[in-house]
Amino acid sequence: MGMAIKEIKISIKGNVTIGATISCPDADKKYPAIVLIMGTGKTDRDGNEKNFKTDLYKNLANMFTEFGFVSVRYDKRGTYQTEGNYNTAGLSDLIDDAISVIRYTKSLPYVDETKLIVCGHSEGAMIATLLSAKEDTAGLLLLGGAATGMKDTLLYQNYLAAEEFAKKKGLLGKLLRSQTSQKKTDAKVDAMFQKCVSAKKERVFFGGAVLNAKWIKEHASYGSDDYVALLKQYGKPILAITGTADISVDYRRLSVLNEIPNAESFTPQNVNHILREIDDDNSIMTVKKQYGRLATQPVHSATERCIKDWLQQFMA
Repeated sequence: MGMAIKEIKISIKGNVTIGATISCPDADKKYPAIVLIMGTGKTDRDGNEKNFKTDLYKNLANMFTEFGFVSVRYDKRGTYQTEGNYNTAGLSDLIDDAISVIRYTKSLPYVDETKLIVCGHSEGAMIATLLSAKEDTAGLLLLGGAATGMKDTLLYQNYLAAEEFAKKKGLLGKLLRSQTSQKKTDAKVDAMFQKCVSAKKERVFFGGAVLNAKWIKEHASYGSDDYVALLKQYGKPILAITGTADISVDYRRLSVLNEIPNAESFTPQNVNHILREIDDDNSIMTVKKQYGRLATQPVHSATERCIKDWLQQFMA
């Protein structure tokens, strides 16, 4: 049988009130802790949204608690039980909220504040890296997003899309190639960033949609090299994991961690952005269905084992 786990829903007072869930072992002692920071989009603290369920963050939280950690996950600003405006929240606001959750977690009587790890997934890996220079933490666990800025992430997704469309046969392939190209999509990303950087308002109209200019502008101020520099400065244990089947970020970026003392990386074969082993051709066009289907499967076993082994150093 697994460990008895308590789940406690709470509100944290930061710059806004943040809705969160604490998962903790049901025993009376001090534990190391992990704060989970989610990726982009409007998924809730568990990793779910309307008509799309992965339970990714709930799965990770329970996994960490099974390993003997208190874990805290929370709703993003302006969604679910967290106050604020999602449509005008900047990267700086997301960093502030994460720091508020970290400080609250350190204050819990059953948490060893000297052993608090930040786990960031996707954009959360960027936020975790950025806050590492602002708030004292014991380690960074970066899932699907280490050492890469937002713009390079979008350009990589364009590259994969162009590669997939080039291989697509028949009328669909011809149609896809006639409608777009990597050159066009890269130019659109450049134009979007330029418009948001020069914008005076928090929201701008671009490409038929209203964009959160503040969020994009603040992301534009950090390139991939800036994230690498912050990881080099961190000086404490880092584990970065990106699967080879992750079509959101380039797993090859993890090679830069080889130059960083205390940093480790793992690139599990055929593992996707939600840390599951793929069972299909991994098409960009059908990946959301893949996530929904594979979410019922456990986290990839070798990935789970890698995380567990790395976390052992905080259990002493």
